Parts: sequence; C-alpha cells; structure tokens
Amino acid sequence: MATFTSVPVEEYLRTYYDPDREYVDGQLVERHAGEYFHSRLQYLIAMTLGLRERERRFRVFTELRVQVSDEPRYRIPDICVKALPHQVTPILLQPDLVIEVVSPDDEVAEMLTKIGDYMAAGIPHIWVVDPYKRTLAEADGAGIRRPSTQVLATPLVGEIDFASLFRQLDEPAE
Repeated sequence: MATFTSVPVEEYLRTYYDPDREYVDGQLVERHAGEYFHSRLQYLIAMTLGLRERERRFRVFTELRVQVSDEPRYRIPDICVKALPHQVTPILLQPDLVIEVVSPDDEVAEMLTKIGDYMAAGIPHIWVVDPYKRTLAEADGAGIRRPSTQVLATPLVGEIDFASLFRQLDEPAE
C-alpha cells in the first residue's frame, strides 16, 4: 500500500527524495521499489530503446518526473520516450511513450489510476510490462488491451520484441 505525505507542490518540485516520489492531489506517493526482475527488465528495455535514439530521433529517460495534469499531478514512469526536437525542462511534459514495469507490490487499481493519468495527459502510447507473469498491456486513446503477441510498437520507436527480453531474464546469473 502506498504511503502518503502532504506537501505543497513548490516543495515537491524543489526537493530531492530518495527514492523519488510521485505527487498526486497534494500528496507525496511512495513508489514500490523494484526487485531483481523489475530492475533487470527496466534496464533491458531502456538499453534496447537507447540503441535506436539517434536513428529514430528520440530520447529515452528512466524514472523522470512527468507532469500529467495542472492539478498539479506528477508521475514517474519507469521509462519514457520523447521525440526530438523537444524542450529541455526539469519536468518532462507529454512524452510520446511511457512504460511501466510492474513490481510485485503494484496493485491493479493503482496501475489503472496511473494509466488514466497518462491518458488524460494526452500521452499517446502507454505500455505496462510484467516481468513476473511475462505479460504485456498497452493503452492509448482506444483503451487498454493485451496484445496478441509479445511485440509492442509505436511509429516513433518501432517494434520491441518482449519475448526476447523475457528470455534474457531467464539467463543464468553466473
């Protein structure tokens, strides 16, 4: 269950938290800490996308604050992608893709709220990747759905074969 602490938005924006926290309705919201598979998959996705940055003209960010409404509300996706050129700001506005990697403690209701925030912010592509169940979901203006394959794609980043990334999670750590 998330822990909440009330603070003014100005304090949130000028304060460094370790680990960083989201800001929802005037409350600091602790994020679930990733475990081995979460962290490893987050790295593999970011690395895969990072290799495409120059060619496809985008930037990849991990755990960067994203403003999702004027209320104010800030989320911290595990990974986000923003097309070039874009304005460099401390808080990212409207990425083109956000990716949430599920942690064991994530609750469905909390994840659905995050997806709703991203959709309300006009973020065109939202991916939810579960390294434990090896499942995918994608959300956009048409709704939330599970893809029929383990490949997700957007025009900006191209195709990502998650079956291949999931296989890498199974490689021995020797």
